[in-house]
Amino acid sequence: MASTINTNTYSLNAQRNLNKNSLGLASALERLSSGLRVNSAKDDAAGLAIGMDMEKASRSIQASIRQASDNISKAQVADGALAVVGDIAQRIAELVSQRGNSNLTATQQGYIDTEIGTLVTAAGTVQTNATFNGSASFAAITVTSATVAAVITSVASLRATQGATMNTEEFNIQSFQVNYENTMAAKSRIMDADFAEETSRLSRFQILQQAGTAMISQANAIPQNVLSLLR
Repeated sequence: MASTINTNTYSLNAQRNLNKNSLGLASALERLSSGLRVNSAKDDAAGLAIGMDMEKASRSIQASIRQASDNISKAQVADGALAVVGDIAQRIAELVSQRGNSNLTATQQGYIDTEIGTLVTAAGTVQTNATFNGSASFAAITVTSATVAAVITSVASLRATQGATMNTEEFNIQSFQVNYENTMAAKSRIMDADFAEETSRLSRFQILQQAGTAMISQANAIPQNVLSLLR
């Protein structure tokens, strides 16, 4: 190679490699500090797009889990209220049967009628208060002494429905959670940094950075060798 002064190709080459290694060092530091392999589109344009789609999917799954949980809560409110209404209906049925005792006086029958009336009102209040997020948790049942047998049957049917809803939504949540876990795992493989790999890259680029700086110093000294020709 010709001995020149104006253009130091050795130094230019060392500077180019130093700049390249500086970019690698900066990338390793960014990934280790953020925990992400993909911090911007330049890191992996396709991976970033896929990761964003998976983030959208995971948030949708989380919303479905919350909705299923709300459905369970609503069913629990309904079941709790229906359990009380069922107890009230059983007591009314007992009182109706008791009232049919011919040995009771009119006054005593009046006491029973008063209790039945109070229980009918209580049954209505329980159902009115059984709301979830401001809405009724189930269709109200009209409770009277004349329809108490039908009321007990309706309560049993409605409670069975609420129980089935709770069980179904529990299974749905389990399914959603498995889907969420797999989606997040797939997203992690694309977006998250591998710390073992990145610490290795960091060490490599730190050494290359130091070596590159030293080589530039050496390369800048090479043109001084031309002075030996002038002696």
